[in-house]
Amino acid sequence: MSDWTWEYEPNAREVVGGLSENERAAVEDVAGRIAEAVGVRRIGHPFDIRESASGVRTYAEGHVMVWYQEGHRDDTVLILRVQCLGDSE
Repeated sequence: MSDWTWEYEPNAREVVGGLSENERAAVEDVAGRIAEAVGVRRIGHPFDIRESASGVRTYAEGHVMVWYQEGHRDDTVLILRVQCLGDSE
C-alpha cells in the first residue's frame, strides 16, 4: 500500500456533483486504484521540483472515465473531471 492519496480538484461538487451515488462510488474506487498504482510506479523516484506535477492524464474503466493529474510534491492524485456512461446498476 502506498502513501499516495487522491482528492477532487477544485472540489467534489464541481467534479462529481451531478452523479448518482453508485456512479460517485465507482469514480472513487477508480481514483483509489489510480493513487495506488501511481504510488507503486513512483517507488524509488525521489521528488524533483522540476517534475512537481504531471500533465493531465486519462484513465477509463468500465463506464467511468477520469481525467487526473499526479501531484508529486504532495503524493496526491487530483481528480479533475469525470464522465460516466450510465449507472453501474
